[in-house]
Amino acid sequence: MFDNITVNTMADKNINNDYPELNEKLILNVDDNEMNQLVIAKIMQNAGMKTVSAINGAEAVKKLNEGLRPDAILMDLEMPVMNGYKTSEFIRKNISTELPIIINSGYVSEFEKRKLKRLGISDFLEKPYSMRDIFFKLSKSMRLLHAW
Repeated sequence: MFDNITVNTMADKNINNDYPELNEKLILNVDDNEMNQLVIAKIMQNAGMKTVSAINGAEAVKKLNEGLRPDAILMDLEMPVMNGYKTSEFIRKNISTELPIIINSGYVSEFEKRKLKRLGISDFLEKPYSMRDIFFKLSKSMRLLHAW
């Protein structure tokens, strides 16, 4: 267990074979916890994906405005400077209505989920989660919302 992220290496050892469409995809991981960033980066790398990390929403927006074009975003909700709500709202209004955004948080209430769905959030990952959960949500979101 790394800061509430469960990495099931034995059960999910060859999971990337189940999701070949994720190979070579670029994921923007927005999280203020550096350990979470490292774990996600390692999971993605092992599955043939690439990641770029941002420590908060303001940094993520800056990278997007500078030309970063990820295939999906994993977004924490609670971050300093610019939280996941404000970042997601900004992205939807100013950058892309299509880019999959998956909220990656410890707990998201039903009220928050409804609010985030209205903002255009693609899906939710609640900690602790497995590699299988990450890959399933990414694959599903990328199929439903075509890359921009």
